[in-house]
Amino acid sequence: MLKKVVIVGAGNVAFHLTRALLENTVNVVQIFNRTLDKAQKLANDYNISFTDKISEIEKADLYIICTSDKSISEISYYIPFEDCLVAHTSGSMPLDALKGKYRKGVFYPLQTFSQKRALEYNKIPFFIEAENSEDEFALISLAKRISDEAYKVDSEKRLRIHMSGVLVNNFTNHLYYLANEICGEQNIPFDILKPLIKESADKINDDISPFDAQTGPAKRGDKIVIEKHLSLLESDSKLYQIYSLLTESIIKTYDDKL
Repeated sequence: MLKKVVIVGAGNVAFHLTRALLENTVNVVQIFNRTLDKAQKLANDYNISFTDKISEIEKADLYIICTSDKSISEISYYIPFEDCLVAHTSGSMPLDALKGKYRKGVFYPLQTFSQKRALEYNKIPFFIEAENSEDEFALISLAKRISDEAYKVDSEKRLRIHMSGVLVNNFTNHLYYLANEICGEQNIPFDILKPLIKESADKINDDISPFDAQTGPAKRGDKIVIEKHLSLLESDSKLYQIYSLLTESIIKTYDDKL
């Protein structure tokens, strides 16, 4: 039974996970972070204890590491207790990234986290892994206190899920950035694209498959329009390459339909 939880880290994931746990009556007893003022800021929002010293970290049933991937192994090594469960929140790091003598797990929420954005925590899928079935059940039970979706997956499958998230979130957002740059160069407000962005997302949310939702010149095999676009990009080799690669991928996907 995971009665007491310590959050390790004070960034975006820690901010939202602390809020989600407390809103669902989970007893978060402390924030640990190597930068004291960040730990204090997060802890003060909820009137819980905080520290930047491993020697002051409280005894708990579960320690959730919400740090960058590169910090997980180092920080996890210094957790001083053995009779506890430690879980990281990374999508890309394996279970054995945790380096202490305690029991190990993963508590990965699939979402993009920004402190200024309110989130519907009950709609965030959690992906769980643990060394034994008892801890696995405990982490799934904890996730289900926050969310309607909790799944048991191993490290390899979780890495593929994380990669899929990068495609639909990080890569898509970078395309928004590139489009915004083009609009800016032409003194066109980026806002004119927002109805298109919304409709594209709404189609997927309405259970139209990505395959069926695809439109545009590449799907149609419209080489005239594609060449016009590429001619506009000849002076920007990076964007030319991105446009060409994505166009080629779409054409190959629908080649037998054209």
